[in-house]
Amino acid sequence: MGEEQNRENIEDMEDSAASSLGASRSAGLPSLRTKLTPAARGESIASSTQVTSNPAKQMDSPKLPDSPGNKSISPIAARSWWVALLAALPPLAMLVFLHWNPYLVVLIVAAVTIAVAITWGGLSQAPSPARTGIVVAITGIGCLLATFLTANLTWVPLVLSWCILAAFIAEMTRGRHRPLTTWSLSSTVTGCALVAAGSAWGLATAYPTMNLLAMAALPAMGLASLSLALPAKSASIRWLYCVSSGIFAAGILTYFLLYGYSDLALAIPFAYRNPALAIWTMTLGMGFGSGLLVACINVLFVVPAGRNYHWRQLALALLPTLFISVPIYSLARLITG
Repeated sequence: MGEEQNRENIEDMEDSAASSLGASRSAGLPSLRTKLTPAARGESIASSTQVTSNPAKQMDSPKLPDSPGNKSISPIAARSWWVALLAALPPLAMLVFLHWNPYLVVLIVAAVTIAVAITWGGLSQAPSPARTGIVVAITGIGCLLATFLTANLTWVPLVLSWCILAAFIAEMTRGRHRPLTTWSLSSTVTGCALVAAGSAWGLATAYPTMNLLAMAALPAMGLASLSLALPAKSASIRWLYCVSSGIFAAGILTYFLLYGYSDLALAIPFAYRNPALAIWTMTLGMGFGSGLLVACINVLFVVPAGRNYHWRQLALALLPTLFISVPIYSLARLITG
């Protein structure tokens, strides 16, 4: 009997422990399975939405210039007649003043440089067009003056390096929040490099051979700029217009003016056999290169649409006038040694 009573006591103790453990579990379950009320659920959803939406609001990055929302003019679209005329005036005016007063050629190039600098910010879609234009204008005028005063290109890299530093300083002074920093800096540096190419025109008074080559290149560039107003549906047609007009202008001028310049022919290797062929080859080659340069620059760049897109087209059409000085100077150095 004693053993049976002890066994019953042990069973009663186990049952009481199990019941207390079950009660505690049952008491804890509601706290784990408690359902959120509609108000609490709304607050949790709002908090999660706020957490996910805050980073986007903090980033708030502006739209890129080449995004689909921003339209742009086709690179092969015809320029307005007054844009083509203004693009043709500088090379034709330089042709007139080349031998009469070369200093006026430098002034014309300075005016072209300033015009390109003013409109370059809009053409490259820089976030701060005014700052970009100022730095580009300082670069172009500084390189041109350095070349003109020293009669060589030694100081051009130094001036360009300081102007690139100025581009960084202009970028840092834009303000606390600077959208598209890399885009702005790259457009400014690119504009500085483009206008620095026109610094070779400062040597027009020091190299007579350069003037002879320019007499073939400038009319070709002027007529090729006028052909920009012609309609074209593809880039190949635009290239055909510019190259044909360049060869035609150089050929006409060679027939009437440059045919008697034997100094240019004597410097060409095969000139002693046929001087006339040497002159025709050199001048027609310059005409072909001038027309091709006008076509390439006006086809590769895309003009952004907007209120002042005609002036942006003008900046694009004036760039070949600065660029043509580089091949002219290079050929002049090769010929004269």
